[in-house]
Amino acid sequence: MVNLKRLWMVLSSTLTLGVAGVLVLAGTAPGASALRAAANNLAVTAHAAGGGGGGGVGMTLSIAPNATLTARLAATVLVSYTCLPLNGETFLPANLFVQVSERTSGKTVAQGTGSFNGIARCDGTVNTASVVVIPGGYFTSPPFKKGTALATVNGSACSAVVASGGYPECDFGTAGPTTISIK
Repeated sequence: MVNLKRLWMVLSSTLTLGVAGVLVLAGTAPGASALRAAANNLAVTAHAAGGGGGGGVGMTLSIAPNATLTARLAATVLVSYTCLPLNGETFLPANLFVQVSERTSGKTVAQGTGSFNGIARCDGTVNTASVVVIPGGYFTSPPFKKGTALATVNGSACSAVVASGGYPECDFGTAGPTTISIK
C-alpha cells in the first residue's frame, strides 16, 4: 500500500532540490539560454491539495518579503503559518524546512537550508517562526549577502495520536519559491 505521507515528503523534497538545480543551471550562460528555450515551449497547470494521508485541511505557509543578513553569513527568514486541529488537539509539534538560493556574483550561487522545530497553536491562529538559513551543501557555498534571493518553505504539523495505519495524522504545506530581499 502506498504511504501518502512518505510519498508527499519525498516529492516535496525532490521538487525543492529540482528548483535548486534549476537555479544553479540558470547561473551559467548556456544553462540560462536552455532554460529560456524550454520555458517558451512549456505550459503548466498546477493544483494543490491540503492535508496528507488522512490529515486535516492543510497547513498554510507564507514567507516574509524581507530577510535579515545575520553575521555576514546567513539569512534569517520569517515564516508565518496556520494549521487546524487534528484529532481534537490544538497544540501540535510543527516542523519547517526553509531553503534560500541567492546569486552572489558571476556564476556563483549561495544556497542554504535552515529548520524550525516547535509547538504550533493549530486553531487558525497565525504562528510565526524566525528561521536562520546557513549556506552549505556538498560543495563550498559562499555566504549570503545583501540582495535578492529565492526562498522555499515546507512545513508539517502532526498529531500525537497514532492513526489506524500506524502513523500520526499530519497537515502539510509548502510555499515558494518566492523572491525575498536580504537586508
